[in-house]
This record gives sequence, C-alpha cells and structure tokens, in this order.
Amino acid sequence: MLYLYNKNKKFSKENCKEVLIHLRSLFSDFSNIEIRDVRISSYFVEVDLSLYEAGNLNPPNPHQIPESIFSRFNSFSSILNYDYLIETKHCLTKENVLDNAIFLFNIERFWKSHEVLEGIWKESLGIEKRVLNGLILIDAAFVHFQKNEIRVFISILKRSLEKLQESHGKFYNTNLDEIKNSLNKLIESHNYNTFKILTY
Repeated sequence: MLYLYNKNKKFSKENCKEVLIHLRSLFSDFSNIEIRDVRISSYFVEVDLSLYEAGNLNPPNPHQIPESIFSRFNSFSSILNYDYLIETKHCLTKENVLDNAIFLFNIERFWKSHEVLEGIWKESLGIEKRVLNGLILIDAAFVHFQKNEIRVFISILKRSLEKLQESHGKFYNTNLDEIKNSLNKLIESHNYNTFKILTY
C-alpha cells in the first residue's frame, strides 16, 4: 500500500476511476508492478499495488522497491508513506489494537483500520465478535466511500448498524451509542462525509 499526498485536495473520490486509469497508464511500461485499486481520502491517495519479481508475486523488503517506481509515483504526487499488507499476530491488548484502529479510522486509513480490527475479531466470541464485526463493516463502508461507490457505502453502513443495534454504552475506549448516532445521522442526512470516533 502506497500513500500519495493529496495536496490541496486536488483529487476527490468523484475522480477516483480517472486517477486509477491515469496511474495504470503511468506504469504501462513496467512489467513488475500492478496497480490494483485506489482510494481517495482528504489527505492522501491510497494506492493498492502488487510488485512482482521474475513473474512471481514477491513482497520485498523496503530496500528492494526499485527507485524507478518511486520516481514515477513522485511524478504524479509526493509519496507520503508505504507499507505492506501482511497479517501479523498482535502482541497488544485488544484495547490497544482498538485504539490503533480508531486512530487509523480518524485519519481516513479505513483499509488498514479494517485489517487491524480483523486480527482481534478472529479471536473474539459472542457479543464482542459481533461489535467488532460492526466496526469492521464501518471501515469497509468507508473504503467504498473513498471510491465514490455511494450505494455500496450506504448498504454496508446499514449492515454495520444491524450488528451494533443490540449493543450500547462503552466498548473498551469507545461509546457505541455515539458511533450509532453518527451513523444514523450520516445515513438520514444524505450529506455523506467522514466522521471521527472519539475515545475515552
């Protein structure tokens, strides 16, 4: 995953497909990179890509990414950061992981937040698993929002509310009632935008 600077909000979710087409075109002469998808936040363009070596998918370490790839991306917009999507075993408490996921959500890194939550969701049971699934669905909805897929966004938000419906009050450092209230306002207002999740 690579993050390009969205300076002065030059790119918007409405032109997400054009950005994807442009980036694919920019790398059309490269045989070792595949631009899979893009998502556009207020702060960055998130580029989902795969790198190949000798025809095989190879998640290289950061020192193996060719400078030519960095240069080409920088010709489009400045690179802010990059990371690899590799499932890791968390050594943190569930509370710490949830705090990390909320931090990522609040800076509009919804895909990564989703990935972080999945790690603890897999190990959870009962009501906790259902609530975590509801939070993961919020992340998933906003991934579609960043791609301007509004119908899918609303549909997934409604599914997340169903998962959270029976749960109230505090869940670790969050308030589920505040989250559900934000979701309901968002759906009812038709003024679709991101929101922040508060921690306590």
